[in-house]
Amino acid sequence: MLAFDGANLVNNQYVNLANFFGGDVNGRGGIRIGVKDLDGDKQADLVVGSGAGAGSHVTAYLGKNIGPNGTPTSQLDFDAFTGFTGGVFVG
Repeated sequence: MLAFDGANLVNNQYVNLANFFGGDVNGRGGIRIGVKDLDGDKQADLVVGSGAGAGSHVTAYLGKNIGPNGTPTSQLDFDAFTGFTGGVFVG
């Protein structure tokens, strides 16, 4: 997951806010991303759902833990539908 600062993108400047592999590092079906304030701190948190063929795993990362260096610790990590392999939408 590569995220840039939106305010700087307007000026064609690429300021890296995050660069990590969201969800299962072995999954190759892509991921689906949602943004929500999960902990009430008025900061965007990321919710990641596994893509097609990769189960129905959901992982969430708090915005305050996301940075440009490495994978943040997950806040939530669970299977939405045990045994289902079609992916899951989180938005």
